[in-house]
Amino acid sequence: MKSLLRFSNLLLLYLVAFLSINILYAQEPIGGPYTADNNTMLLLHFDGNLNNESQFSANGVGHSNNPNGLTYLPSPLGAGMGQCLRLTNDAISDSSYVTVADTSYLDLTGSWTIEGWLNIFTFGQTSGDHRWVPRLVIKTGDEVFWRPNYFVEMWGSTRFFSTGYNVAGQDRWPQVNSPDNAMAPGAWYHMTFIRDTTRHILIQMIHNAQRQLIFFTTASYDPIFDDPPIITDQPVHIGFAGGGTDSWLDGFVDEIRISNNIRNFAVPPIITNVTELPNQLYTVTSYEVETNIFAFDPNGSITSAEIHYSTDSGNTWQTAAMTNIGGGDYSGSIPQQPLGKIIDYYVSATDNNGLSARYPPEAFGNLQFAIYKNNLMTLYLDFEEGSGTPIDKSIFHNPVTSPRPFVYSNDAAAGNYSILMQSDVGTNKDSSFLEVDSPFLTSLDFNVDFWFKADSIKQFVRLINRPIEYGNWFQNNYEIRFQDTPVLRGRYLIDTPTLDQYLELTLTTPIQTDTWYRVVLKRDSTMASLELFDANNQSLEVVDTTNLYNMTPIQPNVPLRIGNGGNVEGTRGFEGKIDEVKVFNNSEARNEPSGIEEDDQIPETFTLSQNFPNPFNPSTAIEYTVPRAQHVKIEVYDILGNKVKTLLDEEMYVGKHKVRWNGDNDFGRRVSSGVYFYKLTTIDVIISRKLVFLK
Repeated sequence: MKSLLRFSNLLLLYLVAFLSINILYAQEPIGGPYTADNNTMLLLHFDGNLNNESQFSANGVGHSNNPNGLTYLPSPLGAGMGQCLRLTNDAISDSSYVTVADTSYLDLTGSWTIEGWLNIFTFGQTSGDHRWVPRLVIKTGDEVFWRPNYFVEMWGSTRFFSTGYNVAGQDRWPQVNSPDNAMAPGAWYHMTFIRDTTRHILIQMIHNAQRQLIFFTTASYDPIFDDPPIITDQPVHIGFAGGGTDSWLDGFVDEIRISNNIRNFAVPPIITNVTELPNQLYTVTSYEVETNIFAFDPNGSITSAEIHYSTDSGNTWQTAAMTNIGGGDYSGSIPQQPLGKIIDYYVSATDNNGLSARYPPEAFGNLQFAIYKNNLMTLYLDFEEGSGTPIDKSIFHNPVTSPRPFVYSNDAAAGNYSILMQSDVGTNKDSSFLEVDSPFLTSLDFNVDFWFKADSIKQFVRLINRPIEYGNWFQNNYEIRFQDTPVLRGRYLIDTPTLDQYLELTLTTPIQTDTWYRVVLKRDSTMASLELFDANNQSLEVVDTTNLYNMTPIQPNVPLRIGNGGNVEGTRGFEGKIDEVKVFNNSEARNEPSGIEEDDQIPETFTLSQNFPNPFNPSTAIEYTVPRAQHVKIEVYDILGNKVKTLLDEEMYVGKHKVRWNGDNDFGRRVSSGVYFYKLTTIDVIISRKLVFLK
């Protein structure tokens, strides 16, 4: 009897513990209305007042130069949500916002969840507008407002949401951002910003008015370099950054809550530390991808993980399973691809709750790398088109775009035309520039060579740069720019955890306007150099260094910029002419044969050779050449014009190639003896030849 009673008591304790665990980890609905608990540092409902339900901080205080700057209206966000707050900031004179007095409980240094609803009516698109970067929540900095303990904001120039914090004593702002154009004026969004100090991740979730997750983004932060967050003595600001002239929020806010713990929302699997593959040599047989994946739910588990890859710009996708190799680490591989292919890829995962995630998020595109060989010219722009978009004359035929208007000039360093970069062009009065989007332009070793003629010289203007991300003009695989005085500097960002060290080479020869110069920036494992030539191609000055130990350049995969440093407002735009742009993936301007066979020469035209042997039995070889990457189809027809066999139907790389025909049809059956025709088809040419098959 005592044993039975003891078992019953143990069972009761187990059930209590089980229920307690499940209550503790029960996922709560997102968006409110919430009730304050011991982890709630701030909770404002805006139900006709600025009362704060949290016992750890004060009520809100309204500030406005407009009698109607702070008004309460019924919330459209569902039952129980009461009212919301309208902040009127359609003019800078309104200056309407809310503050909550500083307290140590509002200084967050550990894990946290910061959330709130916002609806932005109007916004600015440049720093000259008082609504350019409206803040939902910010614990303003002491020294300057933009060194905050934490922030949740929207950037009007690209309409993306940004959430992050400043690191104490450092110029570092770990953050996680939404895709561009995530915000539509007049729409309600629920913002959630989570900092997880156990797993060292930042999470941003954006839900729509129906509480559906529309954007989910994560980012890892370094537990050493990115910790601790700065602590400030300033109040929490809602609707204004607490300084500057460009951060007022014109719209609605509701249900703002700050917690010093991680709220257990329905969060998809967290995918971090995905291998971002650099370009791969064509001799590599497979491409290994590793990542760390875990379920956000403490009771969750990962049920599947896959690599998705495409070799045709995302038109079709293949998958490769990833295997758990211990803990949350997963590994998989993409099979070997032909020379010249560009591979897009991403990683996906699903947990036992049916929640799925991918990295990168779909709105951010895919990771990408290219299959290359050494000693190749990867870009050649001579601008001899004279009209239309410039064409890359390298074997890669990289796509060139012109985000801003430009014109050709008949003042050229070579040939008949150069490209003229101008300021104050187009409807936005921005500088003109070119972009070339290709992974082949990223390299550890490089030779960047071009001519320029400046109409004006401005400090820090970039002539050419390969940035780490779009909109970034200072962290580059390589760049050449004007320095403080009218001299040139070449530099690249060294691949370190802090990303704050550069290898820099600065010339002393003053650059004159209205004069042609040639400049060459080179780098390999032994030496980096920057050389300037005059209009007659005579060397004026060279500066170099052999101190390259631990100075590997970063390897970005965003467009190369020509004529602009990456500032979309154009303030770093070059004014003048540029000609003969050449980029090599080696330090010397060498261009080895590029085809499949080592002794191939770079073909100038499409060709289709006579098959050999001919007549044949049992098989014959057909050689053909491709002068630029293109889709190629080779088919065999009988004398009546009926298709017998498709030998090739895919994107092909520049060079000499070979296919074989074994005398069979598409169904694998041997054909009859006789005369047949084989045809090569591309978007540019159709070439056919005759062959004879003998049994």
